[in-house]
Amino acid sequence: MPPDYPGTLILFEGCEGAGKSTLLKSIAEILQEGTCGVIQTKEPRGYAREVLLNPHHPLTPEEELTIFIDGREEHFREIVIPALQNGDVVLCDRSTYSTIAYQHYGRGLDLTDILVRDAKARQNVDFDFIILLDIDPEIGLKRKKPETRFELETIDFHRRVRHGYLEQARIDSTGKWKIIDASKSEYDVLMDALAAIFKLLYRRR
Repeated sequence: MPPDYPGTLILFEGCEGAGKSTLLKSIAEILQEGTCGVIQTKEPRGYAREVLLNPHHPLTPEEELTIFIDGREEHFREIVIPALQNGDVVLCDRSTYSTIAYQHYGRGLDLTDILVRDAKARQNVDFDFIILLDIDPEIGLKRKKPETRFELETIDFHRRVRHGYLEQARIDSTGKWKIIDASKSEYDVLMDALAAIFKLLYRRR
Protein backbone atom coordinates (compact mmCIF):
# COMPACT_ATOMS: atom_id res chain seq x y z
CA MET A 1 0.00 0.00 0.00
CA PRO A 2 1.14 3.58 -0.63
CA PRO A 3 2.46 5.35 2.49
CA ASP A 4 -0.02 7.68 4.17
CA TYR A 5 1.56 11.08 4.78
CA PRO A 6 -0.26 14.15 6.15
CA GLY A 7 0.71 16.33 3.18
CA THR A 8 -0.94 16.61 -0.23
CA LEU A 9 0.81 15.90 -3.54
CA ILE A 10 -0.66 17.66 -6.58
CA LEU A 11 0.80 16.98 -10.01
CA PHE A 12 0.62 19.23 -13.07
CA GLU A 13 0.93 17.48 -16.43
CA GLY A 14 0.52 18.42 -20.07
CA CYS A 15 2.10 18.77 -23.49
CA GLU A 16 4.68 21.39 -24.42
CA GLY A 17 3.31 24.93 -24.18
CA ALA A 18 0.27 23.95 -22.12
CA GLY A 19 1.11 26.46 -19.39
CA LYS A 20 1.89 24.15 -16.46
CA SER A 21 4.68 26.23 -14.95
CA THR A 22 2.68 29.46 -15.12
CA LEU A 23 -0.38 27.82 -13.57
CA LEU A 24 1.63 26.15 -10.81
CA LYS A 25 3.28 29.43 -9.82
CA SER A 26 -0.06 31.27 -9.70
CA ILE A 27 -1.67 28.57 -7.58
CA ALA A 28 1.30 28.49 -5.21
CA GLU A 29 1.04 32.24 -4.66
CA ILE A 30 -2.64 31.93 -3.80
CA LEU A 31 -2.22 28.92 -1.49
CA GLN A 32 0.67 30.60 0.31
CA GLU A 33 -1.76 33.28 1.46
CA GLY A 34 -3.43 30.62 3.60
CA THR A 35 -2.12 28.62 6.54
CA CYS A 36 -0.66 25.60 4.76
CA GLY A 37 2.95 25.20 3.75
CA VAL A 38 3.45 25.08 -0.02
CA ILE A 39 6.37 23.51 -1.86
CA GLN A 40 6.92 24.13 -5.58
CA THR A 41 9.02 21.59 -7.41
CA LYS A 42 9.48 20.02 -10.83
CA GLU A 43 10.98 17.17 -12.81
CA PRO A 44 13.55 16.75 -14.13
CA ARG A 45 15.87 18.78 -11.90
CA GLY A 46 19.49 19.88 -11.78
CA TYR A 47 22.06 18.14 -13.94
CA ALA A 48 19.48 15.61 -15.16
CA ARG A 49 17.42 18.49 -16.54
CA GLU A 50 20.42 19.94 -18.34
CA VAL A 51 21.21 16.61 -20.01
CA LEU A 52 17.63 15.57 -20.82
CA LEU A 53 16.56 18.86 -22.36
CA ASN A 54 19.79 19.48 -24.30
CA PRO A 55 19.13 18.56 -27.94
CA HIS A 56 22.87 18.41 -28.61
CA HIS A 57 23.47 15.65 -26.04
CA PRO A 58 22.69 12.33 -27.81
CA LEU A 59 20.60 9.91 -25.76
CA THR A 60 18.82 6.68 -26.59
CA PRO A 61 15.23 6.32 -25.34
CA GLU A 62 16.48 3.84 -22.73
CA GLU A 63 19.09 6.32 -21.49
CA GLU A 64 16.42 9.03 -21.28
CA LEU A 65 14.27 6.78 -19.13
CA THR A 66 17.11 5.84 -16.81
CA ILE A 67 18.01 9.48 -16.18
CA PHE A 68 14.36 10.37 -15.53
CA ILE A 69 13.92 7.47 -13.08
CA ASP A 70 17.19 8.09 -11.24
CA GLY A 71 16.32 11.77 -10.91
CA ARG A 72 12.86 10.90 -9.63
CA GLU A 73 14.26 8.66 -6.91
CA GLU A 74 16.43 11.53 -5.67
CA HIS A 75 13.61 14.05 -6.05
CA PHE A 76 11.14 12.07 -3.95
CA ARG A 77 13.73 11.12 -1.36
CA GLU A 78 15.09 14.64 -0.88
CA ILE A 79 12.15 16.95 -1.64
CA VAL A 80 8.73 15.35 -2.00
CA ILE A 81 8.59 12.83 0.84
CA PRO A 82 10.03 15.15 3.53
CA ALA A 83 7.52 17.83 2.50
CA LEU A 84 4.62 15.37 2.66
CA GLN A 85 5.80 14.13 6.05
CA ASN A 86 5.77 17.76 7.17
CA GLY A 87 2.15 18.17 6.08
CA ASP A 88 2.90 20.55 3.20
CA VAL A 89 1.04 20.90 -0.08
CA VAL A 90 3.49 19.85 -2.79
CA LEU A 91 2.90 21.25 -6.28
CA CYS A 92 4.93 19.29 -8.81
CA ASP A 93 5.50 20.19 -12.47
CA ARG A 94 5.72 16.83 -14.30
CA SER A 95 6.48 13.35 -12.99
CA THR A 96 5.20 9.81 -13.53
CA TYR A 97 2.56 10.49 -16.16
CA SER A 98 4.94 12.54 -18.28
CA THR A 99 7.30 9.57 -18.33
CA ILE A 100 4.50 7.29 -19.47
CA ALA A 101 3.29 9.78 -22.09
CA TYR A 102 6.71 10.64 -23.48
CA GLN A 103 8.72 7.46 -23.01
CA HIS A 104 5.97 4.86 -23.57
CA TYR A 105 3.48 6.50 -25.91
CA GLY A 106 6.04 8.80 -27.51
CA ARG A 107 9.17 6.63 -27.64
CA GLY A 108 7.57 3.18 -27.54
CA LEU A 109 9.34 1.86 -24.43
CA ASP A 110 7.82 -1.01 -22.46
CA LEU A 111 5.05 0.19 -20.14
CA THR A 112 5.46 -2.48 -17.48
CA ASP A 113 9.17 -1.70 -17.12
CA ILE A 114 8.37 2.00 -16.72
CA LEU A 115 5.67 1.36 -14.12
CA VAL A 116 7.84 -0.92 -11.99
CA ARG A 117 10.85 1.38 -12.02
CA ASP A 118 8.75 4.48 -11.45
CA ALA A 119 6.93 3.06 -8.43
CA LYS A 120 10.23 2.05 -6.86
CA ALA A 121 11.67 5.54 -7.48
CA ARG A 122 8.65 7.13 -5.79
CA GLN A 123 8.80 4.66 -2.88
CA ASN A 124 5.18 3.93 -3.87
CA VAL A 125 4.13 7.44 -2.87
CA ASP A 126 0.97 8.21 -4.85
CA PHE A 127 -0.35 11.49 -6.22
CA ASP A 128 -3.44 12.91 -4.55
CA PHE A 129 -4.54 14.87 -7.61
CA ILE A 130 -3.42 15.25 -11.23
CA ILE A 131 -4.23 18.34 -13.26
CA LEU A 132 -3.84 17.71 -16.98
CA LEU A 133 -3.63 20.82 -19.13
CA ASP A 134 -4.81 19.56 -22.49
CA ILE A 135 -3.95 21.42 -25.67
CA ASP A 136 -3.52 20.70 -29.37
CA PRO A 137 0.26 20.27 -29.81
CA GLU A 138 0.26 22.59 -32.81
CA ILE A 139 -1.15 25.37 -30.62
CA GLY A 140 1.10 24.62 -27.65
CA LEU A 141 4.28 24.55 -29.70
CA LYS A 142 3.48 27.96 -31.19
CA ARG A 143 3.44 29.49 -27.70
CA LYS A 144 7.20 29.14 -27.29
CA LYS A 145 10.33 28.93 -29.40
CA PRO A 146 11.27 25.23 -29.67
CA GLU A 147 14.62 24.75 -27.95
CA THR A 148 14.69 21.53 -25.91
CA ARG A 149 15.11 17.93 -27.01
CA PHE A 150 11.39 17.32 -26.68
CA GLU A 151 10.12 20.61 -28.09
CA LEU A 152 12.12 19.89 -31.25
CA GLU A 153 10.48 16.50 -31.79
CA THR A 154 8.10 15.91 -34.73
CA ILE A 155 4.45 16.89 -34.51
CA ASP A 156 3.54 13.19 -34.73
CA PHE A 157 5.58 12.57 -31.57
CA HIS A 158 3.71 15.33 -29.75
CA ARG A 159 0.37 13.93 -30.92
CA ARG A 160 1.31 10.54 -29.50
CA VAL A 161 2.24 12.21 -26.22
CA ARG A 162 -1.09 14.02 -26.04
CA HIS A 163 -2.93 10.79 -26.79
CA GLY A 164 -0.92 9.14 -24.03
CA TYR A 165 -1.97 11.72 -21.48
CA LEU A 166 -5.63 11.53 -22.44
CA GLU A 167 -5.57 7.74 -22.44
CA GLN A 168 -4.10 7.66 -18.94
CA ALA A 169 -6.84 9.99 -17.72
CA ARG A 170 -9.50 7.94 -19.51
CA ILE A 171 -8.56 4.59 -17.98
CA ASP A 172 -8.00 5.93 -14.46
CA SER A 173 -10.66 4.80 -12.00
CA THR A 174 -9.59 6.83 -8.96
CA GLY A 175 -11.23 10.12 -9.92
CA LYS A 176 -7.93 11.92 -9.29
CA TRP A 177 -7.60 13.46 -12.75
CA LYS A 178 -8.88 16.89 -13.76
CA ILE A 179 -8.59 17.70 -17.47
CA ILE A 180 -8.56 21.42 -18.25
CA ASP A 181 -8.74 22.93 -21.72
CA ALA A 182 -5.45 24.81 -21.84
CA SER A 183 -6.44 26.74 -24.95
CA LYS A 184 -8.72 28.87 -22.75
CA SER A 185 -7.55 32.13 -21.20
CA GLU A 186 -4.96 32.01 -18.45
CA TYR A 187 -7.58 33.32 -16.00
CA ASP A 188 -10.16 30.66 -16.90
CA VAL A 189 -7.57 27.90 -16.60
CA LEU A 190 -6.55 29.23 -13.18
CA MET A 191 -10.15 29.38 -11.96
CA ASP A 192 -10.85 25.81 -13.12
CA ALA A 193 -7.72 24.52 -11.41
CA LEU A 194 -8.31 26.44 -8.18
CA ALA A 195 -11.88 25.21 -7.87
CA ALA A 196 -10.70 21.60 -8.15
CA ILE A 197 -7.79 22.09 -5.73
CA PHE A 198 -9.87 23.87 -3.09
CA LYS A 199 -12.40 21.04 -3.27
CA LEU A 200 -9.61 18.51 -2.80
CA LEU A 201 -8.05 20.34 0.15
CA TYR A 202 -11.44 20.80 1.82
CA ARG A 203 -12.07 17.04 1.62
CA ARG A 204 -8.67 16.31 3.15
CA ARG A 205 -9.12 18.64 6.14
